[in-house]
Amino acid sequence: MGPRIAANADRRGALLQRLHSLSGVVPLGAFVVLHLWVTVSIAGSRDVYDRQVALLHSGPLLGILELVLVLLPLAYHGVYGVLRTFQPRDAAHAYGTDVMFVLQRVSGIVVLVFVALHTWEFRGQTWMRGDAVASYSTTLAEHLSSTQSGVPWIALGYLVGVAATIFHLANGMSSFCTTWGVTRTLASQRRARIVFRVAGTLLFALAAALVVQLATGARIFPAEHTTSPVCGSAAFTPPPPPHATPQAQPSAAPTASDLPSRDR
Repeated sequence: MGPRIAANADRRGALLQRLHSLSGVVPLGAFVVLHLWVTVSIAGSRDVYDRQVALLHSGPLLGILELVLVLLPLAYHGVYGVLRTFQPRDAAHAYGTDVMFVLQRVSGIVVLVFVALHTWEFRGQTWMRGDAVASYSTTLAEHLSSTQSGVPWIALGYLVGVAATIFHLANGMSSFCTTWGVTRTLASQRRARIVFRVAGTLLFALAAALVVQLATGARIFPAEHTTSPVCGSAAFTPPPPPHATPQAQPSAAPTASDLPSRDR
């Protein structure tokens, strides 16, 4: 019974680890990409951002899908990840180096704290105080641009949280490909790490630029606006003010040929 129990425990542990890897890649990857896609729209137009957020929160069906497909898998990934963090390090892992293994665990704790605070900052206030979803853009801009003793602590916290999230996702993607047999050779595993690190760097550059723009007001992304093009080469001339009276043109002095014959 001893070897059989040990074998069952090993299989159960391997299954939980594979589910942990899958639950981190699929919902976290979709959550990060969708979240960035929606949030980037705030840089061009807050109205567009508010409409997209309102659409994501409209109707009970989307809320149920978010709970089942995103929140519950992420909750399992976070809880199991915390338990794994305080367990002895595995002798064999799929992160390439021990440094990446440790950074994956540390970044996971940072991501858990960041997501919890970010959720409370918006969704928690909506649940507890009834804050309108349409105020999310204003709230985000106010928080990121706020300072304490001249230091933008919230904006710096966002940069750290976003960096940890994207690193955790990119590093986890390479581990996922190795664990699930997508990359079987050492060469393919190295290529996968390079691809995911480059993609993660680009995602972080996009997110950091957005945070800097909202925190400082310095426009990095172009604003969305419509202008009326000028047709032809003639520019539009505004009408005169309503109280302006046209100036009389001076009349030319009459010539001799214009005078009656008796006045010549």
